[in-house]
Amino acid sequence: MEFDVVSLIYGWRIEEARKRLEKKLENEIYVTDLVYCPLKYYFQKKFREITLADGFNPVTIYGEAVHVGIEEILKNILGSENVKTEVDFEKTIEVEGKAFIVKGRVDAIIGDYVIEIKSSRSDTNIPQHHHILQARLYLWLTGLKKALLLYITPNRISQYLVTEPASNGEVSDFIRSLLAQSPAPRYSWECMYCLFSILCPNKKVSTV
Repeated sequence: MEFDVVSLIYGWRIEEARKRLEKKLENEIYVTDLVYCPLKYYFQKKFREITLADGFNPVTIYGEAVHVGIEEILKNILGSENVKTEVDFEKTIEVEGKAFIVKGRVDAIIGDYVIEIKSSRSDTNIPQHHHILQARLYLWLTGLKKALLLYITPNRISQYLVTEPASNGEVSDFIRSLLAQSPAPRYSWECMYCLFSILCPNKKVSTV
């Protein structure tokens, strides 16, 4: 059989997703869980096979490739000792008498900047609200004061500065929303891209 690069890439992506699912504790919440539909957080745990299937989505692989490529470019330009990539952070917060561990993996840290890389097919409506929120949550998580949202699109490459960390109150409210599974979806467009829309009772169908 010929050397199969495609199988290697997909195998790596699926294994990464599997490890991420298996090691997640009941009281652990990822920053991305707080940004998107609360029902997605619930479905990811209940229907793990569907969650893993996202690893076969070419868009997901494309996004991973862009991230890795930009991170390596930054290291080559600034030196690997000055660019920390794929950095894990966690912070404990108490909500309704229960301790939750909020975790996040930052794309890169350069000096006192959080760098969050976003790949997109279009540059319409950037920076997007949920991306700004994600950057603010990373500032809360890391204790840093400045984040750059770096967009890589076919039409332009641009960056946006975010300087307002999320507050403890905001994070607590997002966790309560997650536990209450409401609002679901958080954004009207989410259902169009969600793997779980095939079984979700809250699916919103566009009439346009």
